[in-house]
Amino acid sequence: MTKVGQGTQKGLSAKEIVDLNKEYTFYSWSIQGQINPIPVVKADGVYFWDADGKRYLDFASQLVNMNVGHQNPKVVKAIQDQAAKLTFVAPGMASEPRGLLGKKLAEVTPVI
Repeated sequence: MTKVGQGTQKGLSAKEIVDLNKEYTFYSWSIQGQINPIPVVKADGVYFWDADGKRYLDFASQLVNMNVGHQNPKVVKAIQDQAAKLTFVAPGMASEPRGLLGKKLAEVTPVI
């Protein structure tokens, strides 16, 4: 498990994390050479921490993906349960979670 302020499991520093990500990944909506990302190593509830141990209040919910809070126990359990059954199927396949999600979205989406 990551220890806040101690880098990651492999001992990478904040700079090493940022350098690896800038070298080998792509940042959307950004000028690649000018981006200065925060090296996030841990999150819990409404907070996340960088590799140097600095705590941030996550006002953006990681682009509105974490409105239930980081590491929400119900979400973690649901992910663990699903991963134990089936972690991935190609987009052209059918699966129970995909079908049930589609049905739920149809039920809650307003008709225009």
